[in-house]
Amino acid sequence: MINIVLVSYPMKYKTTISALIIGICTGFIQSCSSTKFVPDGEYLLENAIVKSDRKVMPAYEMETYIKQKPNFKTFSIFKLPLFIYNLAGKDTTKWINRTLIHAGDPPVLYDSTLVHQTVNNLKRIMTNKGYLNAKVTPVVDLNRKKAKITYDIKAGEPYRISNYKIDVNDSILSNPVLTALPSRGTQYRNGMIPPPPDMDTILYRNSLVKKNSVFDLDMLEQERNRITSLLRRIGYYAFNKEHIGYEADTTQGRNKVDLDLAIYPFVRGGGSGEQATTAPHRQYRVKSVELYVDYNPLEDGNLSQYQETKMYEKNGYRIKYGSRGEYIKPGVILNNCYITPGSLYNETMTAMTYNALSQLRILKNVNIAWENDSTDLRCIITCVPDKRQGISAEVEGTNSSGFFGVGAGMGYLHRNAFKGSELFNVRLRGAYEAITPDFSSFSENYFEIGGEASLTYPRFIFPFLKQDFKRSIHASTQFSSSYTFQQRPGFFTRSVLSGGVKYIWQDRRLSLNRHIFDLIDISYVHLPQSSLNSTFYDNLSAAAQQYSFNDHFIVSMGYTFSRSNVAVPNRRNQPVYSLRASVETAGNLLSLAASIAKAKPNEMGSRQVFGTNFAQYVKGTIDYSKTYQVDEKNSFAWHAGGGIAYPYGNNEQIPIQKRFFSGGANSVRGWSIRELGPGSYYFKPTENINDRDNFYYHSGDIRLDASIEYRSKLFWVLELGAFVDAGNIWTIKEYEKQEEGCFKAGKFYKEIAVAWGLGLRFDFDYVLIRLDCGWKAYNPSNDPNIRKWPVLEPFKVKKNTAWHIAVGYPF
Repeated sequence: MINIVLVSYPMKYKTTISALIIGICTGFIQSCSSTKFVPDGEYLLENAIVKSDRKVMPAYEMETYIKQKPNFKTFSIFKLPLFIYNLAGKDTTKWINRTLIHAGDPPVLYDSTLVHQTVNNLKRIMTNKGYLNAKVTPVVDLNRKKAKITYDIKAGEPYRISNYKIDVNDSILSNPVLTALPSRGTQYRNGMIPPPPDMDTILYRNSLVKKNSVFDLDMLEQERNRITSLLRRIGYYAFNKEHIGYEADTTQGRNKVDLDLAIYPFVRGGGSGEQATTAPHRQYRVKSVELYVDYNPLEDGNLSQYQETKMYEKNGYRIKYGSRGEYIKPGVILNNCYITPGSLYNETMTAMTYNALSQLRILKNVNIAWENDSTDLRCIITCVPDKRQGISAEVEGTNSSGFFGVGAGMGYLHRNAFKGSELFNVRLRGAYEAITPDFSSFSENYFEIGGEASLTYPRFIFPFLKQDFKRSIHASTQFSSSYTFQQRPGFFTRSVLSGGVKYIWQDRRLSLNRHIFDLIDISYVHLPQSSLNSTFYDNLSAAAQQYSFNDHFIVSMGYTFSRSNVAVPNRRNQPVYSLRASVETAGNLLSLAASIAKAKPNEMGSRQVFGTNFAQYVKGTIDYSKTYQVDEKNSFAWHAGGGIAYPYGNNEQIPIQKRFFSGGANSVRGWSIRELGPGSYYFKPTENINDRDNFYYHSGDIRLDASIEYRSKLFWVLELGAFVDAGNIWTIKEYEKQEEGCFKAGKFYKEIAVAWGLGLRFDFDYVLIRLDCGWKAYNPSNDPNIRKWPVLEPFKVKKNTAWHIAVGYPF
């Protein structure tokens, strides 16, 4: 065991001490040789890399074809799991050795047979990518019980497609009824609608294969999938991609390929000695749609045993209810069913029906099956209902104000409030944070309790919308209300009563885009003057007292757009990205009402409704993040974001709950929450001993944030993170008692704070718990008592670090 004790020394000794400590640690690490458990005559696989003279695909994707990979490197630098394994002694009867061996990774020993398998894999993938003459040469360096392998690829020139032809024989697709009709409202010459295009034209349209494109087999497979999907959308139920083949002629020379795509006929029979016959592919029509909405696979088993209690029948649809009776309205089911009796089979409509019914919260499981009689299809949809009601409870740790606390909540959920899969949700919650050593003193610690209720309809509730538009999107309408009581000893006691209506929607066809429109959100904030701490209140500027710490209304409307590819199927190794942008405006309706009522402004120039102030502002935010997978256990992520809020009309400042803050677990992590900014602001002590800094002065109207983070998995559920954050907030105007906090184009870049740090994460799949420690690197504050570059003071840990506990990644 090595004990290192840090003590205080004069500055002139600190450099020497740092070098000594680094030297001791380096010697300790080197003493644990990476080849400690490598037998004589064997070699530790130090690294295995792929080098190519052409970038055919990302390096990470190329390295997935290496059959034998070296021990994993934490942060792609240091083999920490192997180091932990090598810390163990060879006596496995001792528990410490067994623990270290279990936690670490054993050395990967070089295997020459796997080298040849890797060479074959790389040759195959290069051929698939169109490089038919590629050469792969393994270069193996064996030295000091370590093996280094470089797979050197000479790609050569790729083969390119000189001609592409789709061959569709009329005898293969029998008399196709083409449904690719013109869009509604299209104008035609002489008022005549032209005949639909022939099948060849439809198949060529939007083709992925272009002249002179690389002869890429992956792209050709995507072309097969495209044509298969197209045909299965116009009735060809029995068609699959195995009916599509290619013929490639590479004898032209000069790396040119003539490519023909052929569609093969449908094959019948051929089993048990039966003679196989061929026939044209036929289009199928939906004859009927049967929905079993109370199906229980354990009790009902075969559908013939389904206990039907009621049936609803309309236009070829049959909805069969079971023991629950008509627990969900037929109209709700039919509005979410896109398979139409009498229409051609369409696999897109099948997928949309499955997604739409699955999104009804009262249905737990949905299955769609097809039975055919000649070219007539019978659609059978079985739905397993979920429990109508549920109760939930949770307990969590909190540190929203930078102090340790605990929160608890209890909720009630009804998934079918009015037999239309309406979601009724009631939730009670409370939180308690200790800001004093006496955790049991409610009067001296932060306390919060509240409740919320919401009712969500799985459709748009809005007049003048066409039925076709409503069916084309997955939409919901939410009515909500909430009440929160907050006690902040030394500051204020506040009650917030809110209510609102919002619309949430996205395209049915697996759109990446999500929209939220807040039609109206009304909040009434009540702060009893008797609850305000006089010292805190008197230290505030007159504008802060008026707009944030007196009773006020916030009546707003807003729109939020978000886009993410996290849930995209077949995303493969593409980066994960997320975009979120929002705009919000408040006070315009109340300003109009005050004008109509001819309300007179007070001494601050603000008018009131019902004797209460109201906020008027416009606010916008945008955030974008992207995560790249470096290899199996390493990833790199970055984030950039900003926001601006502008008060106007009835307000000179934004209310405190709508302003921006900086610092904390999801911002610049070298500072605690509400500790950084605005700009280069710092509190200037006055002769008044009661005059002190507070959280309000660390708020602003403009926000800029940027972060980069490297994440590296260790073992079990442990993961390490290293990050650099930058950002700050600013006021949009010169405000009293927030001097040097205003955004100015000529100097704002000098006021961007920088922090770096390390984090330990526990990834339990269902939840990720994050512990981050951030160090200040650059402090923009003009406080003469601090250094601009805290990174030069590594020993002042308490002064220059901030610890954060949070759930989930910061971005």
